[in-house]
Amino acid sequence: PTVALTAAVAAMKVFLIYDEASAPQSAHHKLAITLPATWLEQSVDKVKDAFVGAYNKKFPDAPLDGAGMVLQIKDDSPFTHTDMRILRETDTPARVLADKGEVRLVRRPEANGGGAAHAKKPNCKNYGCQQDFDDETNHGAACRHHAAPPMFHDTRKWWTCCADRKVYSFDELMEIPGCVVSAHSATPPPQEVERAAAVAEATKRVHAVHLEGAQKFYSAPKPGSDGKAPPPKQEFTPSAPVAPAPRKRQPLPEGRARCRRQGCQCEYSVADNHASACRYHTQPPLFHEGSKQWTCCGVKKWDFDDFLNVPGCAVGAHEPDE
Repeated sequence: PTVALTAAVAAMKVFLIYDEASAPQSAHHKLAITLPATWLEQSVDKVKDAFVGAYNKKFPDAPLDGAGMVLQIKDDSPFTHTDMRILRETDTPARVLADKGEVRLVRRPEANGGGAAHAKKPNCKNYGCQQDFDDETNHGAACRHHAAPPMFHDTRKWWTCCADRKVYSFDELMEIPGCVVSAHSATPPPQEVERAAAVAEATKRVHAVHLEGAQKFYSAPKPGSDGKAPPPKQEFTPSAPVAPAPRKRQPLPEGRARCRRQGCQCEYSVADNHASACRYHTQPPLFHEGSKQWTCCGVKKWDFDDFLNVPGCAVGAHEPDE
């Protein structure tokens, strides 16, 4: 069945499903609801209440308690290890629902029983795991994870403990199997504790700088009746001029020179230089949003080493870098 909620302009259609395993097959229900545009920025609880109302009208002998139910959708996020996501009261259809998508009505987790058995499970902090686990079933071989943190460099990603396998997407990084086995741990690795402490200290220093600036601003002289403020008192301590250190270039041995052509820039023997000694690029490189390419060849690379290994498109004699 399909329910048209208002005469307003319809903006989204979703399929509400109630099919809990604990409920008999005859009590399962699927309902297509067309949401008006005015609902898209309101709480998803409005959608839930509409479904519960329609359900209780159809099944008056086995009504649902809307207060004990929540909406649930499929979670495709690469940052989680769960397939489903429980929607909160603050979620809106525009942000979390997809047109013609399926939404399930399930028991609220905290209302699905009582006691410590249904308490929130701890999350494993081991590198590459991040799964929820149960302390009672946790053991010394329950978690397969990485021994060292990930590295992100020049669009490539890899685990520093498994540097032989480098990928470009976050999904591929999370799919690389761990290299060590141990128990799940709710305590972050020592490297993460140190990193968090360093970030906290840096944040503290930044706040101190901002606070000092704010204090100077509010303690500055205020404008007089003419609307002009007196100039602030400033104390300058001139520093001695520092002459830039001359850039010293390592001299080459007699008879040797360095080529200045794009993509070459190698050291060569002047006596052995000839008309086909240098393979180079005729135009400069272009760097854009992580990609690198030679404008003369149109060859695009993401890794800098691969970029430097692109063979030149022209041949000639080396030109010395004077």
